[in-house]
Amino acid sequence: MVVSYQSVLVLLSVGVAIIGSFTSLAMTSGSHDLRDNNSWEAGFSLANGGLIMGTTIWSMHFTAMMAVQFPVLINYNIVETILSIVIAICVTAIGLFIVSNRRLGAFSIPGAGVLMGLGIASMHYLGMSAIRGCGLAYDRTLVAASIAIAIAASMAALWFVFYKRSFVTTLAGGVVQGLAIASMHYTAMAATYFVPLNAPAGLTTPLFGQDLLAFMIAGAMLVVCTGNLALLGFMSFQQKRLV
Repeated sequence: MVVSYQSVLVLLSVGVAIIGSFTSLAMTSGSHDLRDNNSWEAGFSLANGGLIMGTTIWSMHFTAMMAVQFPVLINYNIVETILSIVIAICVTAIGLFIVSNRRLGAFSIPGAGVLMGLGIASMHYLGMSAIRGCGLAYDRTLVAASIAIAIAASMAALWFVFYKRSFVTTLAGGVVQGLAIASMHYTAMAATYFVPLNAPAGLTTPLFGQDLLAFMIAGAMLVVCTGNLALLGFMSFQQKRLV
């Protein structure tokens, strides 16, 4: 089965990954203070940044899936779809917790990166298994490559979270991290073969079109990111007033 991609939605998915990654890194810009103190501001920034990163990873995946144009009617299982976003958020939170508390000592970033990368890959392939209306087959070499990219990107993200940085390096890190997330997804998509079913699946037409769903998810992420960046700006302004 041959599928095609809507270029606009592909670019939108990459934009979601970059904006979300930048927001997450901006929110965790003070998390390195956890090594020196347990201020509630640093703890809140770390938790919120982790939540945004997990949501960003899933939102990028979902938006990118809406870019795929199938020659047959397909649908998505709601339970598996919801479970995939839970996995994305949980593995990100666990990875940040392990590194922030140095649970594995010198191996905290590599260990947490492997765990987080495997979790992200699981999120992706679970999200793929939610597709109804066609079968799936995989190229094992490209699957392994997508997992390797997920692990490497996770390690880089965890290292960057606890690296003191300026606005410019945070912005650059957000772009690089966003592109890494997108690279993992599209490598995994290149590993996927969509197979026609022997019999019609008997699916109902989705309530919302793929374009509309993609823009709804991307719009929601933009609102979340804008709100958190505004909150970060307000908190920084308040801190400067108290100095």
